[in-house]
Amino acid sequence: MSVRPVVAALVGVLMAGCADLPTTGDGVVELRVELPASTTLVQGETIQLSALAYDRTGAVVTDAPITWSTPDTTVSVDAELGVVTGLAESGSGRVQAAVGTLRSNLITFTLQPAPSELRP
Repeated sequence: MSVRPVVAALVGVLMAGCADLPTTGDGVVELRVELPASTTLVQGETIQLSALAYDRTGAVVTDAPITWSTPDTTVSVDAELGVVTGLAESGSGRVQAAVGTLRSNLITFTLQPAPSELRP
């Protein structure tokens, strides 16, 4: 048996399997959030998050409308820019990226009070 027909058949099966991946309206099948160096956030401090959307071929979808949200009141996040601000002195806050119905895992930040010399 020749290897080429087997490889060609295998590639065909793998490509057919890709057709079943859930996609958003703009072809996004994966959303990767770049984690910050630290997930500790001081009250009043901000941190910039970033994410990339990928299509079924693994190419970056540069015009994918990535939005950011939080289910918590301990942090705020700019829905378009992904800038997170610590609002509470303690506890944790979670943030998530999305493209359409495709959502990233929640990113959890540990909150700390601002140093006393910075408090009003």
